[in-house]
Amino acid sequence: MTALCLVAWRLLGQIPISDVTSAFITTRLDNLSGVGLFPAIGPNSNPLASYSVGEIGIAPYIEALIVMSLLTLISGRVRDMARNAEGRVTLTRWARALALLLTLGQAYGLTVLYQNTIPPVFGPLDWFTRLAVCLELAGGTALMILLADAMDEFGLGFGNGALIFYALGPLGTEVHRIAGYFATSPSAEALYRPLALWAAFTVGVTIAGVAALLAVRRVSAPTTKKVASRPTALRLLMSGVLRPPQFTFAIMFLPTIVANYYASTNSSGIEWFRANWGPYGTSVWLDAAYLILEAALVVFFAVFVAAYEYRIVHTPSHLRTHVTRLALIGGVFLALAVIAAPVADHLLTGAAGNVIPMSGGEVLLVVAMVLITVRLIEGQKTEAPFTRAPSGLP
Repeated sequence: MTALCLVAWRLLGQIPISDVTSAFITTRLDNLSGVGLFPAIGPNSNPLASYSVGEIGIAPYIEALIVMSLLTLISGRVRDMARNAEGRVTLTRWARALALLLTLGQAYGLTVLYQNTIPPVFGPLDWFTRLAVCLELAGGTALMILLADAMDEFGLGFGNGALIFYALGPLGTEVHRIAGYFATSPSAEALYRPLALWAAFTVGVTIAGVAALLAVRRVSAPTTKKVASRPTALRLLMSGVLRPPQFTFAIMFLPTIVANYYASTNSSGIEWFRANWGPYGTSVWLDAAYLILEAALVVFFAVFVAAYEYRIVHTPSHLRTHVTRLALIGGVFLALAVIAAPVADHLLTGAAGNVIPMSGGEVLLVVAMVLITVRLIEGQKTEAPFTRAPSGLP
């Protein structure tokens, strides 16, 4: 059943949004291959994957799960529901309804944003056509929710089906891209030198991720005359690996979204911002400032996530300082793995002859989901709440 769910997920990734213009499809195929065709393997083998109902559909569900975890901070009722199994089922239902609403809002924004591409993804849209696209994407999200439920109930999802599909998306792209690199490399030297550097970074982040995910700190409770001290295990990555990078990337990408809306004005200031807002702009100092800001946000959100997560459960006073300290250490690790490692990989593989990009965030999320799934298959039960996230998110 797990294999069938994965096949269905890959098929949904091949179904593009309806009403995409033939001019956009033709231009995209010509840009990828030069002959209007696309290869069977490689990064260009799925030319419209990023415009598919499967690729777009899973993201709102994950965002809804994150939003529901945030509600535990501001709502005592939601916090009480998260503390028992029946309440968590109700919260999951709310998350599904919220995912469909988020899909409709996101779909409307995409119909506006995609009309600024050259050529536009869509032709002139009246209200009916725009509504049809929004409903189609909402249907894609509903299908992904059903597929995730099937994975959880009949496959090896163990309640993490949606997160598994979300993590496997970047992994599939990575496999296609590396296959294409082997197929198109002009020489052995151009192939193996940058590939060896890329592999070293990827394996290093993976090994460090496994170590950090399994690492715990045992803290002894204050001893009394009647009660002996019993150590409590606290995990190193108190914030998990999903939310701090997600929050950070959302904030850092927001100015780019705003700039894209004004791209048609041909303003020199807008063009300068679009060229320089990122880690690989025209100025070394601006690139460094961007990376420092991004890393600082990852650390901040790691501490923030740990702080609000442990409002869900009662945390003894002698553990609170350790929770904050471990969240800070985990945030620094995330900043190194998610931000510093990909930038170093980009610079070194580029110097070796060909840039082979890797994403620390994608690697860590895939490692986390594989590790969680394997341990659940083995029947291991985590010591909730301090060795797993109270919300259940990785």
